[in-house]
Amino acid sequence: MELNIAVIDDLEHDREVIRNYLDRFFGEKHNCTIKTADYTSAEEFLKKYRKGMFEIIFLDVCLGEMDGLALADKIRIADHDISIIFMSTTRDFVFQSFPSQPKGFLCKPFEYADFVDVMDRTISDFNAEDKLLKVNIPHMVLEIPLSEIVSVLSNNHSVDVKLITGEVKQSIMLFSELESALENEPNFLFCNRGIIINMDYASQVKGDQIVMQDEMIYPVRRRGRKDILAKYTKYAASRMRRRLDI
Repeated sequence: MELNIAVIDDLEHDREVIRNYLDRFFGEKHNCTIKTADYTSAEEFLKKYRKGMFEIIFLDVCLGEMDGLALADKIRIADHDISIIFMSTTRDFVFQSFPSQPKGFLCKPFEYADFVDVMDRTISDFNAEDKLLKVNIPHMVLEIPLSEIVSVLSNNHSVDVKLITGEVKQSIMLFSELESALENEPNFLFCNRGIIINMDYASQVKGDQIVMQDEMIYPVRRRGRKDILAKYTKYAASRMRRRLDI
């Protein structure tokens, strides 16, 4: 396996620390070839970046005119698969970083052991096989990775399966069939009649509604609302601890 890794930090010393840790990590633990590229600002990175250039990005929060959080938002719009690892001298930005779904948050100065913890989780995700959902559409059957599904919505006599690309696959299956296929998946939430959301792509709760990262808003049904919102809150907290190691 070959990994292309970007290190975006305005301090040469901090970029060097990451490069040295990467060489040590992959030299000790993984049979993997890596290529690294350094950038001193968000603007410099954006001038050269193209989707698919990198698998992993180490991103300092405090850069120049455009900070790391704003850059991460732009990167995530272009590439849903890239692994972003934030770095900062303070954890004050941990919660602000959450919408861009980072793999980790390293608080400077960090030890090699902290770096290894984040990288182990990141590499583990690369090696994990994504589960597939079989979706019948007219004249064919699709196998869609669960991680690419944002929502499943009943739409009159069909079911709309919305993907992270924004594309919608219109299924001829019954909503109940897809509901049964997803009921044991911990990241999918049945928030209302005919509505299933992937909580990995939810950003917040507003009253009795769940707001998604694409700004779609889904109502939570009145019956069992307390339990539904509690399930979302518990999952979101668990996801945050897992990704940001807090």
